Amino acid sequence: MDWVTRDNITDAWETWYRLLSEMDKTDDSRDGEVCGEVINAITIITDPTKNILKSNIRNMSMRYAVGELLWYLSGNNKLDAIKRYSKAWESLSDDGETVNSAYGYRIFEQFGFDQWEYVKDLLKKDPNTRQAVIHIKDASNKPTKDTPCTVSLQFLLRNGQLNLTTYMRSNDIWLGFPYDVFSFTCMQIIMAFELGVEIGEYTHIAGSLHLYTRNKV
Repeated sequence: MDWVTRDNITDAWETWYRLLSEMDKTDDSRDGEVCGEVINAITIITDPTKNILKSNIRNMSMRYAVGELLWYLSGNNKLDAIKRYSKAWESLSDDGETVNSAYGYRIFEQFGFDQWEYVKDLLKKDPNTRQAVIHIKDASNKPTKDTPCTVSLQFLLRNGQLNLTTYMRSNDIWLGFPYDVFSFTCMQIIMAFELGVEIGEYTHIAGSLHLYTRNKV
């Protein structure tokens, strides 16, 4: 287990990228050769408002980041809505019409109730609750090209500050991490605004944090 604590996403990302790129792994996966991997990687960002990656190594597309976030917040799972921002989603759709891992749909619609409102109500009723968890990945054996990488989001309100802990089963440092952290910290900020509390720390736990050889620069 390794962890990185920084006050912004850029310093955290560059620390992980350097560590992973200096590894000498050559493991194959279904998505390509992995050159570096850290198991149970923990990232703590002490100021989640500093959530835009600004690195000379990695050019993060803010057009895509904002588009993906808005797609999540809409609760939409339609392929047409997100492929406007990236055609890569076309290869992940099981039916050519919807996206299985659409996080917003899973948060607001898929499980038969609005998890966002449920969690917010829990925090209002009991600020010390440990049950304010949004589930994203569910227990399913249905074949899919697009198993959600995110397992859950847990909001913890302590000392007047709203903290968020995200657990990922798998996270690609190049493609996934920058956009996942951006989206989830934005959700943390929105929830803090809606609750009328301060913004606390963001913790990002990845069961597997990895770098593909094709993204090593």
